[in-house]
Amino acid sequence: MTRSVTHRSTQFTTLIQIALLALALGTQAQAAPDPRDEARLQACMTKAETKPEEALEDGFVWRSQSGGNYAEQCIAIARIEGGDIGGGAERLTALASAPDAGDIDQRVLIMARAANAWLMIEDFAAAQKVLDAALKLKPGEPDLLLDRARAKAGQGKWAEAQADLTSCLSTRPLDVLALRLRAETLLQQKSYEAAELDIAQALRLAPKDVDNWLVRGRIQEARRLGRAPD
Repeated sequence: MTRSVTHRSTQFTTLIQIALLALALGTQAQAAPDPRDEARLQACMTKAETKPEEALEDGFVWRSQSGGNYAEQCIAIARIEGGDIGGGAERLTALASAPDAGDIDQRVLIMARAANAWLMIEDFAAAQKVLDAALKLKPGEPDLLLDRARAKAGQGKWAEAQADLTSCLSTRPLDVLALRLRAETLLQQKSYEAAELDIAQALRLAPKDVDNWLVRGRIQEARRLGRAPD
């Protein structure tokens, strides 16, 4: 499952900088986000799915109107949807630590979007770096743990990915994706019986999910080969 990474970010804010910034912000009152800005960003994201060039232009107009971080997010997301995934991911990563990024929840949301963009282009190391920072701000958040497990699995860090998935499942025990991914991490570590238990539970919860059956087949093939199949 590991693949070579073809894109690397060189513009990340360090985890220490993010942590210090979060600490400083925690001592200050945060202005509530303007619902109008949130609605405008959502509209930009929706448009970007089908008309990324128009969404990008909207973002530039918004920026000229002092749209701040929200306008920059619009531009970054439009770039991602338009095919410049690495550029958009780098921009979102930087925006998460900008002074006007908002409260912890808003910052973590931006980080999650950045991480998913890195995952799209299989820059797993970059995705993990962002998610490490996000989990310092919101420890134990299941969605962040799940995404970080994907990033670690992409780097062949099977035991670490398994640990994140176990933490995720401790709060969401019926999460089919987490069960399936943990089955794969166990398969990679030759823990076939444990892998079969996880995929059996995933199949009970989602018997029509083709991906569950594919992982089950991989486990059976791994038992035959004595190693994870290619």
